[in-house]
Amino acid sequence: MTTVKLPWDMEVEILSWLPPRSLVRFRAVCKKWNSLLNDKSFLNQHSSRSRPQFIFLTKSKTYSIDVDLGGAGVGPTIKMCEVASDFPCQPMNWENINVASCDGLLLREFSEKGVAVWNPWLKHMGLIEFKEKDFQFGGVGYDSNRPEKGYQILGYFFRVDDTCKKGYHKFAVYECASKTFKFIDSPFRKWSLWSALTEGAAPLSLKGNLFWIGYCDEIRESTIQSFSFSRGIFIKKFCMLPCEKVFYVNKLVLAIYKEDRLSMLNQRYATGKIEIWVTKDKIDDRAQVVWVNLMNLSTTNLPRLKGEYYGVRYFIIDKTIIMCYGNSQTGAACIYIVRGDMFKKIPINYGNVLKFYHRVYFPNLIRLPLEFRRSLKN
Repeated sequence: MTTVKLPWDMEVEILSWLPPRSLVRFRAVCKKWNSLLNDKSFLNQHSSRSRPQFIFLTKSKTYSIDVDLGGAGVGPTIKMCEVASDFPCQPMNWENINVASCDGLLLREFSEKGVAVWNPWLKHMGLIEFKEKDFQFGGVGYDSNRPEKGYQILGYFFRVDDTCKKGYHKFAVYECASKTFKFIDSPFRKWSLWSALTEGAAPLSLKGNLFWIGYCDEIRESTIQSFSFSRGIFIKKFCMLPCEKVFYVNKLVLAIYKEDRLSMLNQRYATGKIEIWVTKDKIDDRAQVVWVNLMNLSTTNLPRLKGEYYGVRYFIIDKTIIMCYGNSQTGAACIYIVRGDMFKKIPINYGNVLKFYHRVYFPNLIRLPLEFRRSLKN
């Protein structure tokens, strides 16, 4: 039997389309493949072709949900896989777990213990322990102006003024490489991210900066707010919302679109109508933002999302919205797939264990950066 050897560029092309789980196993095939899977240009190529996945946590396990949109007469399907999640510690309160993602890495807060850094595909995990135990995790990013990413964690200390006995927030950035805190000024009278966190949405990390929906006192309206790690400042009014936000009425969910833009889901309380907005151009922390209405969804089969603090996440592929919705009362969860007149609801049948916290996250094969590895205590 004659062995046919493919050209190297064809091997690279084929490998770039494979899912992360397969590539991790293929590291052991040969030294050449193992070197390729450490190459930054290949990792960027693979990441650009990877579909977003839903990652959700239960009290005992962690799962990923991969969505296949089908084609040629085959309908959409989902594939669930358990991923490694042997955390170095366990949370004290399951109701207040904060999970954030940045560049395909997941960061999970453990109150008074630190932050676990986790790559589920490479099974790399460890714990960043802060000397100051009262440091509260807000989000993670990096200075995009540096040639090498220097990951930083934004958070705050809740302190009490000894003179008037009133509590206040002292904001700080933790630099992972140097393991030091840098205190920063804030335009907010209180921790603005609470408006995002109390709706079950950790700030989004996009191109190194953080974004969330917050309330601007000066104009008495909700805006997209941001923290720029490269400039070291809060941006109280990064841009206006593309639609009206009525607190405790409309449901807004912010997401990443095409890896370099923002999208927003708005469900109106009165009608249940869902609008999907996206930013026209790539996000830049100094450029003007223009929103475009991408699609409007029928309300016939979609659930009412208001009040579901921990269970609404979505992403968009080719004008198809894939939404993961979890009912915080029953623990039941479903995947909804909508494109034009096509609608499909796929239940996630894992009993009542799904009182869960999931995030949209782009799979990545990157090893934990050096500053994280130095900060970890396994």
